[in-house]
Amino acid sequence: MESTLNAVIHDIHYPQYHKPSWYALMDFLSRNKVDSFTLGGDQFHYDSIAHHTKGKGLYRLPGAYQNDVMGFDKNLLTPLEQAIGNAKKVYHIGNHERFEYDLIEEHPELKGIVDHTKILKLEERGWKIVPLGHCSKLGKLTVAHGEILSGFGNGGLYPAKKAVELYGTSVLIGHTHAPQSYTKISPIEKSQKHMGFVNACMCAVNPAYLRNGATAWMSGFTLVEVMPNGLFNLYPVIISSGRFSFAGKIYGK
Repeated sequence: MESTLNAVIHDIHYPQYHKPSWYALMDFLSRNKVDSFTLGGDQFHYDSIAHHTKGKGLYRLPGAYQNDVMGFDKNLLTPLEQAIGNAKKVYHIGNHERFEYDLIEEHPELKGIVDHTKILKLEERGWKIVPLGHCSKLGKLTVAHGEILSGFGNGGLYPAKKAVELYGTSVLIGHTHAPQSYTKISPIEKSQKHMGFVNACMCAVNPAYLRNGATAWMSGFTLVEVMPNGLFNLYPVIISSGRFSFAGKIYGK
């Protein structure tokens, strides 16, 4: 048996996604077959319903929520599904998608209406939905969104280290937008080598709301090769100016 090739992306934050990076990813998918594709959470930014924009009409224009959901489908999700074909599809709920639940808690009359998973018919389209706080697996690698790191940007200086300690296994998360890795080996069972990885993001790395503040954010995604016994090799892909190289080939415009 051969290994499988799996792609994982985190933190698109539509409509604030980074278009050159997205086009580079699509270029790769059009030229390479992947066995699974995982959306790791925060597919949406959701200024239209976020609690931090309450009372700020500039961010809550008429029809903004519908424009977010349907724009994501038209511009990203449908082309993505066409590119990956019959690959297994996994869809994580991130803390920004949780804004839908926050809104329903305040307005329970909207239950069943404000739900992008139902509007987009994700399950009917073959996506396995992973609720917020839960994980999926790629062999022996755990994949999660990463909100467990106690809020955005609060994973400390070493969120990859914190992720290994919290999950107790090899784990790939997003959430902090800054790629990183950390290794932890037990002194009792030295064959158990656990690594924590933080994925790069697919959103803008210098959005207006940061007011040009310094960050460690990088554009990119992760490729994971999984062997039949569950062991894996993980390849962080960093996209620079809309281009990256992998296995001797250049992708993007």
